[in-house]
Amino acid sequence: MTKPNTLRNGIAAFAFAAGLMAAPSAGMAVSITPTLDGTTLVNALLGGGGAGIDLSTVSVSFSGQQSGTTLSAGTYTNAAASYGIGPGIVISSGAVDQFGTSSDFSHGVAATAAQEALLQPISGISSHNDVTQLDVSFDMLPGFDTIFFNVTFQSTEFPNFVGTSFVDAFGLFVNGLNVAFVDGDPVNINHPFMGTDPFNPGPDNSGVLGSAAAGVDSDGNGNPAIGPFFHTFSSPVDATGNNLTFIIGDSGDSALDSFAFISQLGGTPPPPPSEVVEPASLALLGLGLAGLGVAARRRRIAA
Repeated sequence: MTKPNTLRNGIAAFAFAAGLMAAPSAGMAVSITPTLDGTTLVNALLGGGGAGIDLSTVSVSFSGQQSGTTLSAGTYTNAAASYGIGPGIVISSGAVDQFGTSSDFSHGVAATAAQEALLQPISGISSHNDVTQLDVSFDMLPGFDTIFFNVTFQSTEFPNFVGTSFVDAFGLFVNGLNVAFVDGDPVNINHPFMGTDPFNPGPDNSGVLGSAAAGVDSDGNGNPAIGPFFHTFSSPVDATGNNLTFIIGDSGDSALDSFAFISQLGGTPPPPPSEVVEPASLALLGLGLAGLGVAARRRRIAA
């Protein structure tokens, strides 16, 4: 008998269609939940990542900025609809709840000497402020010797302050070595792959680190960034005693902010982000379901 299989196929097709229609559209904004709780942040960072890290050995140290209820870090979802990156954490040199709006919040806190030592080689500037830093210590499970993570870098310093002393920067240190280089250059607003953010320009314009040189228009303004807009970084690690540092800060001032979205930390490559179903695809899917219904009615009549 084929009817039970037909029924199962119909249910599976309906469930698949419902899942696709529930996927976020490209117009939906990134959703951010501010928090300075280190455990919450590291749990979100590890969620959805590859296997390989011994979770029982993970410890975290976090240094962020808070002015009243305004926080410099948090967790996020729904970035796959724009930047292509899965859910995880966001750290900033300002206020994460202002991402996509003014993105110009000053905590007015100077970097420590240790933070200056990390950021100066990245930005080329000797004075940083409003630094957010997450440190994670961990061991690896047997058979794993490399870690991976995805990162999107976005800044409201771009394009107006490219080539100035206001070079916001992001670093990703594995056992003391910065591994956040894209096409050989560190991650800051002067990177040649920076372009205007096609998804979240904000009132002051802003930029995102793409995957190719976007260049400038005839007026000297940045062109839209060229995707993909997230970058997968990896590094070999030891079996035990590994230390991972994520750090971001304002350079030369404490105004206009930058953001780093980080996801899927693990010992295997991160899975590809879920594809966003466009309206045309949904229309075709609807036609397919309609055809399924017609076929089912014909079978009932024939019976």
